[in-house]
Amino acid sequence: MILCFLAIVAVLELARALPLVPAFQELAACSRQAMRLMARKGVSDWGKERALRILSARMFVRSLRAGGLLLAAAAPLLGLMAIDANWAEIGVLQTDWTAKLALMPFTLGYAVLRWQVIPRVQRS
Repeated sequence: MILCFLAIVAVLELARALPLVPAFQELAACSRQAMRLMARKGVSDWGKERALRILSARMFVRSLRAGGLLLAAAAPLLGLMAIDANWAEIGVLQTDWTAKLALMPFTLGYAVLRWQVIPRVQRS
């Protein structure tokens, strides 16, 4: 139970430290650019195809980056799940549902404290 809480805290800290939101914003911006290009009239099909090939390569690279950052942020929890799957005698995640539900307010409270309260107090 404590290991699960610590893994979730590590995920929250990594999500805060890694540039997850900017990576997904870059991916969305590239997608919007492709949609604008498709809607553009008066441009030759050859030019659109070439530009879309370039944009699709950019979108692929940006989606790999965003997915990699997301995987890196989730790595502590995924590692804990892998440990639990391979060594069942440890039983890290095999607690009853009441314990898991009791863990939720602690993790949500930590997230609110870390992302909302502490930055506002530091600004004051």
